[in-house]
Amino acid sequence: MPQASAATASSSWGAYGPVHGYRYENLAAVTTTSSRVYAVTEAYNAGSGNVPTGYIGVLARLYKGSALCASNGYTYNTAPMPGWSIPTQGNGCGSGTYHSYGVSQAFNGSSYNAFYTFVSPSLVHGAVVTADAGTPTAAPGRNSAGPTWARNATGLTYGSGMEATEPENEPDLMQAYATNGRLGYVKRTDLESEPTPASPRQAVATQSRLAGQARTLTVYALDGTTPVGDFVITHNQGHAPAPSR
Repeated sequence: MPQASAATASSSWGAYGPVHGYRYENLAAVTTTSSRVYAVTEAYNAGSGNVPTGYIGVLARLYKGSALCASNGYTYNTAPMPGWSIPTQGNGCGSGTYHSYGVSQAFNGSSYNAFYTFVSPSLVHGAVVTADAGTPTAAPGRNSAGPTWARNATGLTYGSGMEATEPENEPDLMQAYATNGRLGYVKRTDLESEPTPASPRQAVATQSRLAGQARTLTVYALDGTTPVGDFVITHNQGHAPAPSR
């Protein structure tokens, strides 16, 4: 049987800033090959030239259907350059429909501001699903109250991270696939347990220390207390993306 060819579906570019004197653009992409599915987040200086070391942070998230399938920790540009990119690790979560919905950060002078990408079009077995291709469902940095989340018996909000319109209005429990294939929820506080760096120097030093490591989170049932499996956050190195804008 011939192998399926690779396919990539990319979101529209999303603009944000200025942040500490720089305007940026970010993008999410999902790629399928014969052996794996992965998401990519890219962020660029929207102007000309490089931004200083550590000014751009990127985090990629891969979704199967509405559930989080793979994610990594933030990585920051390790030298002055115009952009930075990161792919998720692993092979995906089996057959199905996939999207990419990433996050980028911009140094604001004393910490970092976070901005969603647009949601990528979906890919199923290497084919673009034209029904929603190119239609973003969330805008970077949009001032929005976000969706009205359902609540479980203890009052925790829950749902799909793809419905959040910015990092600040994600649900308490985000739907995710465990490494054992079971569907459950990861806690937002666990996903975001890495401290936000206070400076580019600290950001680059932290990613150097964490490089190659993995952080295991618990996947819970809807009650937020019953474990159903594990979810792994990888700390892989980002890179300067190939010119795509």
